[in-house]
Amino acid sequence: MQDKRTLLGGSVMGYVGNNAPPNTPPLPASQEKILDESPYRDDLGLQRNDRNLEDSIFDDVPSRAPYVPKQRLIHLDLKGAPPKISYLKKILKLSKEIGATSVLLEWEDMFPWYGYLKNVAATNAYTKEEVKDLLEAAKQNELEVIPLIQTFGHVELALKLKDFKHLREVPESAQALCPSNNASFDLIQTMIDQVMELHHNSKYLHIGCDEVFQMGECSKCKTQPRDSLFLGHVARVAGIVKTRYPSVKPIIWDDMLRHLPPSSLEQYRIGELVEPMVWVYAEDVYRFVPLPIWEKYSQVFGTVWAASAFKGAFGETLYIPNVKRHLDNNLRWLEVMANEGPKFKHGFQGIVITGWQRYDHFSVLCELLPASIPSLAITLLATSNGYMNASLRTKINNHLSCGIFAPTTYFNLNNDPFLWDTYSRCTFPGHAFFKLTNRLNSAQKEAEELIAMIRKQKGWMTKYNVRHNFSTPLRVDELMQDQPRVYHTIASLARSARDALSDVFDIITISEWVEQNIYPLVLELEEIQKDANALKARRIWPRRPFPPLKDLTRLGVQTSDDDEDIQVPPG
Repeated sequence: MQDKRTLLGGSVMGYVGNNAPPNTPPLPASQEKILDESPYRDDLGLQRNDRNLEDSIFDDVPSRAPYVPKQRLIHLDLKGAPPKISYLKKILKLSKEIGATSVLLEWEDMFPWYGYLKNVAATNAYTKEEVKDLLEAAKQNELEVIPLIQTFGHVELALKLKDFKHLREVPESAQALCPSNNASFDLIQTMIDQVMELHHNSKYLHIGCDEVFQMGECSKCKTQPRDSLFLGHVARVAGIVKTRYPSVKPIIWDDMLRHLPPSSLEQYRIGELVEPMVWVYAEDVYRFVPLPIWEKYSQVFGTVWAASAFKGAFGETLYIPNVKRHLDNNLRWLEVMANEGPKFKHGFQGIVITGWQRYDHFSVLCELLPASIPSLAITLLATSNGYMNASLRTKINNHLSCGIFAPTTYFNLNNDPFLWDTYSRCTFPGHAFFKLTNRLNSAQKEAEELIAMIRKQKGWMTKYNVRHNFSTPLRVDELMQDQPRVYHTIASLARSARDALSDVFDIITISEWVEQNIYPLVLELEEIQKDANALKARRIWPRRPFPPLKDLTRLGVQTSDDDEDIQVPPG
């Protein structure tokens, strides 16, 4: 689930709602309906449960005996931006103290791949020694580890490379492997072997298989039914795991199974080969996995897993998670697990609270881990107790190291959905960056309001004024009055981010975050200053009309009049 975010009831990790990114090829007709039903949507505010959201979160007394999942996993998505091992150790310790039992580790390109997979590893990937160090830390904290490897869709880490281009289902896309190419399974087996070499104590292996957007499109695959292609591939990958590692149970994301008939699942004996992990990050779980799907799953599988989220689910470029939405998602999952668990012979195995770092391999960074620790703490505490109310306030304050700055009242997510007001003075791992996101939010709003005022709301420094170098210095000075102060505030955040993240990430990751979140505003403000200087430098202005913009001709607008000879003065 790499980036669980969009398609298939679980889908394109990354594409918000039904809006695919620019230049994305159309999905096969068979997937269009699935995209509409994605459990990842950023517009669910108007589509939540009918029950009052505040009542569901702030009820002082649980409505029934709390449901506490047997296993409670935190998900660490490491792709493309490796947190320092020293920082991850702190997160493992904190998670254990709050109630975690296990960790789902998605190494992706941060794993130290070797041999013919050497180039799959990023140049700043972890070393084998670092991986062993982290796994030892998990063991010391009595946290079981489940590694995750993508084996069908979301194999961009390998398929983007020239070495593995021939394994793509669609030549122009690095998203999915071709299941009809035997060489695909050579790649999969090698990846599994290298990961299990270091995860030799793991009882489970997550083999992904979500969001396979491109399937049945190559010359070999298009002759086969899509259901057969998918299930046959899953069965073959699960067979590799079972043959080579008999004591390891494969797990897959469930989204590609939701629309498959029970007969197909039974034909391939999927229920005997894998355990499904049902993921929904929106508040209304039943909207995306309605009762008929639970009935179907209970007929095919003896057990099932759930997957919620604490970050990385409501927008590809967010830098702080909305704790209100994530908490409600987790609480709704507890209700669903309590309701649907008895239908399965062995009930629910547990819940994974996912924390996506990128929506897929090609996407930019979303919420960074240090900005999301309050969300992780609250959602994990809720799942570990079966509820969330004011009785847990002291525990939250202690886990977030609030000390003398501990809030004296229960948090109010209606007024403080990001928890900036409540926990900005606490000292949990990464608190400096969490606090910085609050400053960034305020500075960003001020900068965007200033830019909008200068460029659009007022009439003396618009793009039109700049193109024709036509304005009055007096008005320009008025518009630019706050620009130096706003610019300094934004620019200083870059240095502050470097300092706040220095104990968490390498300089490459820090630079990427600054380039994505701060640098664009710096450039816009500098461009405005440059334009202001040019407009103020002019002391003599021409008569109107100005020469028509010649580029308008491609829009069907004439820039000259054949019937009347309009004299346009130079300049």
